Formats: sequence, structure tokens, C-alpha cells
Amino acid sequence: MKNLINACMVMLMVSSSIYGQCTDISTKEIAQYLNKKIKPRLDIKLDRTDGFLAINGTRQNLGLEDLKISPISREWTYFFQDVRRIDSNFWYDSKTNKFILDVKFESNGIELKGRCEGCILNRSKDDRAPDADWRNPQILRIKLNPIVFQRSISFEVQEVEMLGKLHVRGLGNYMAKFTRSINRIVRTELIRVFTTDVTKRLFNDAMRPLLKSKNTVSANSVSLASTTLRVCN
Repeated sequence: MKNLINACMVMLMVSSSIYGQCTDISTKEIAQYLNKKIKPRLDIKLDRTDGFLAINGTRQNLGLEDLKISPISREWTYFFQDVRRIDSNFWYDSKTNKFILDVKFESNGIELKGRCEGCILNRSKDDRAPDADWRNPQILRIKLNPIVFQRSISFEVQEVEMLGKLHVRGLGNYMAKFTRSINRIVRTELIRVFTTDVTKRLFNDAMRPLLKSKNTVSANSVSLASTTLRVCN
């Protein structure tokens, strides 16, 4: 019985010690901090040959694949053409218990270029396959989960949504499949580039001053609960 009591006391002491090493940070404060530290130097460009994600001056190329469809006898090819970010915003969604990065893109010009690669004349290559418009709100919604990386906080991406309707003149019954395919192309590539060690390190480096301000020099675990992020070392 004495041994059991001693064991329970040790467990309570250990639990108390562990709890004492945890820090709760407001999710609202973290979102505001990300908007201060990351947003001013974050850029995304969707383009066939020059697409990229840039964070704090570090650029990583995006390899957005072409979409090929055959609504008629000729095969049509679609690809992003110089679609530029105009704004972005980090916020916390209590319903999904995730941090959100909304990236807003410009609406000027053509978003998705269509080409009839099988057509003989260059003019026909451009004219036969109608271009696609990405209509308002033209936002990429990137859902972020906090993780531990190199003893600090970083983020990983598991889901990316394209908000806004895609429209292609004359495509009719193919639009649902077209939209799903474009979403898949964007989602796959954005998840890939956001989960590289380079991106994780950039978030990690940006978050270290916030942890330091909370007297937390390292992190072994993180967990989200309601309106706080609990960081334990």
C-alpha cells in the first residue's frame, strides 16, 4: 500500500512538472503575429513556367501541370497564366480548429489559358480552345495545422480550396470535371511546396521570437484547444 501511495505521488509530481512547462498562446494572437511577420513577405504566383511560393525572400518554384481535355475531336490544353497574389490574411477558424491562410488573386487578364495544341495554325491554337475565367472571390484557402519542427512551431498543410467559380465559354457539361481537375492540380502542388522542410523552417524561424516572448525556448508538443495553442517543452 505504501509503495502504491509513493507511486501515485511520483505520478502527480511528474504530471505537475509537465503541466508547468506548457504555455497557452491565444490563437488570435498567433494569427495576428503571422500577419505581422509572414504576410508582408509572402507571395504566390500561379503560372505555367514561372509559378512560385515565396516566404521571407525564399522562393520555391511551383510545378503546376497542364490540364488536357477533349470536349471535341481536338485535345485542349489549359494552364495558369500569370495569376498574381494581391492580398493575403491569416486567421483562426474555431469551427474546423485550424489556422487559415486566405490568398486573394487579381482578376485582370486571363487566369487559365486554353490552347488547341492539335490545331495546325497558330491562330487556331489560341481561338479554338476558349480561355477560362476564375471569378470572384478568387481566393486560395490554405488550411494550416501547427506542428513541432526543429524544437519550435511550424505548420503543415493538408487541404487547399479554390474559392470562386471557374467559367469556360462553351464547355457546358465538362465544367464540373474541369473544375475538379484544376482544383486537384492546385491542391497537389500547394500541399507539396508547403510541406517541404524549407517552408517548415521558414515558419519555424518566424515563430521563434513569439515563443521566446512567452519564455518558451523549445517545443516538444503542440495542441489546439478552442481558442488557445498549448506548447509544451
